[in-house]
Amino acid sequence: MSKKLTHVDVEAILACPKPVRESFSDKEWSVIQNRINALDAVLTGASESAAARKHHLDRKTVSRMIRYAIEPCEATGRLVGYDVCLPQRRFAERAPREAIVPGTAHAFAFEQVLLALPDVGNLVKAFKGALPSRQRRSPAFNRLYASMAAQLKANGHGDAYPLNTVDGGRRALQTYLRRVQGRREAAQAGDLPEAPSTTRIEHLFRLNPFDRVEVDEHRIDVDAWMAMPQANGTYRLEWVNQLWILVIVDVVTGSILAWLLVVGRKYHRLDVLSLFAKALRPWKPRDLLLPEMSYSPRAWMPSCDIDEGLVARSLMAALDNDGSHLAKMSLSNLVDFHLGVLHYGRSGMGEGRPYIEALFKLMENELLRYIAGGFTPQTAQAGRRATTTLQADRYPLIVEFMEDLIDTYVTSHNVTSRSTREPRSPKELTEAYLASGALLWRCPATEEHARRLTVQRMWVTIRGSKASGVPPTVYRDYARYRSPQLTGQWGLIGKSFAATYEDPDDVRQMTLWDAKGQRLLTLHAMAPYCQAPHTLATRIRAAAWNRSSMAQKDEEAMIQDNILAYHAGVRREAERMQPWATGLLQSGDVPMAMRPAPQPRDATAPLAGLRPPAGRFQLR
Repeated sequence: MSKKLTHVDVEAILACPKPVRESFSDKEWSVIQNRINALDAVLTGASESAAARKHHLDRKTVSRMIRYAIEPCEATGRLVGYDVCLPQRRFAERAPREAIVPGTAHAFAFEQVLLALPDVGNLVKAFKGALPSRQRRSPAFNRLYASMAAQLKANGHGDAYPLNTVDGGRRALQTYLRRVQGRREAAQAGDLPEAPSTTRIEHLFRLNPFDRVEVDEHRIDVDAWMAMPQANGTYRLEWVNQLWILVIVDVVTGSILAWLLVVGRKYHRLDVLSLFAKALRPWKPRDLLLPEMSYSPRAWMPSCDIDEGLVARSLMAALDNDGSHLAKMSLSNLVDFHLGVLHYGRSGMGEGRPYIEALFKLMENELLRYIAGGFTPQTAQAGRRATTTLQADRYPLIVEFMEDLIDTYVTSHNVTSRSTREPRSPKELTEAYLASGALLWRCPATEEHARRLTVQRMWVTIRGSKASGVPPTVYRDYARYRSPQLTGQWGLIGKSFAATYEDPDDVRQMTLWDAKGQRLLTLHAMAPYCQAPHTLATRIRAAAWNRSSMAQKDEEAMIQDNILAYHAGVRREAERMQPWATGLLQSGDVPMAMRPAPQPRDATAPLAGLRPPAGRFQLR
């Protein structure tokens, strides 16, 4: 039936937005454009028959478009307007032909009930509350059902559908409401204009290299053993169930600025600060333990790019709100000495730091999952699955060896081309940016800032005994600290002072401070921790190495410094045993039950010589 349009109707339709060309394919848009032209022709005075003939449409289609164009949309409440030009779009609910309360369930039975009883229909359609689920009750839904059941019984339909079903019609009511709410939400979402996103900084500004870096940590679940070398030439195995790797990655170039490995424990604030300090210091190749392992010929880190002795720094660092990142010491040191902007996001929201999350996935697939005892944890979709056939107790972890392996991987990653970046390597992107005449932020006090970032603060008490002749000494972290300035100052015994390790890479010196923040004196570590520079983590491992009943029988017993003896023992044992990556990854075999088919290798790939590239697999 044709509908006569008034002047008000025409103005209302013309005020409605038209479909956008970019939202449809060419084939879809040709149909939509014909309908828009036909509707415009009718609005400007043409008859429905003339508009249908001119634009190759059925007259009933044009008539139906005119009828629905001035109707309000049930989901949004506004006029349908030009949305009638969209094919397969429904603007009214399917209604049953008969308005009766059925006796049994069938198609559109619940709709028949609402049509036969308008009061019940208005009550149900006005519901805007939450629907119940297995985890949550809905008092609003319970009140609606009680009201609907009362009205049905009051009208004499207590024995009819839906009250005569097993659950009394609760499921029928819930299914109908879920269907209505789904249509309403879909229509409202489709009508909302697309607003520009401001959830990420690159949506607001064009980022250049080192403008923004992402800092995050990644836990690797393992069922492994860590080998603690003993002074008698054997190992003491300690079970570990987690590895943490902390990384700083540049958003634009994808280069890894710094990394840190934590074995067997949760990382803490000192690890976070050490990671930032590592990015501010020039990179130096490690003295690799294994002769088979070597760096890529083009090994590179961003800190290798030094201008007037200064390392480039980032303008913004994106972190999550982990407690180690928000600790008082972390915040104060980062604000005072890292400088730049600290952008804290929510934990578990990978969308805020997508680049580093993608990097962690890459490192897992290429390296970390193949540690002896490695596995993928159980998820809702799949159970726990072993990723290596190596037995953890036969191939224990050596921390120094793992650090060597990760360092060779990272420095090779930074010179490997990536298909997602044009393809060019992070090094090439950085060099091209500098060659264009651009400048990176470099601060003259970078080395001092790197040192002060990781200054460890503590309280110590001076011990000693005048009667026994024990001079004033500070006992801290397995070592004894003394100073010539404490000689004869027996009155200081028992007093506590604020103390710091000013250089975390060399904890042989401890500085004492007074209550006003003035430096008092510097204490020096005594033997057996006084000859070689070392970190606190190295000292802890060296102290464990020295705790052995066979220590005096070992050839390293002649070395008077525990740090030197520990390094000598680790190097000797690494050469004698066959670690998991030495015998298998170095030879090109993945420690799985499959062997990759021979394929040409890229000499610049991060695992060239460690692991074959991904490809087809064949059975052994």
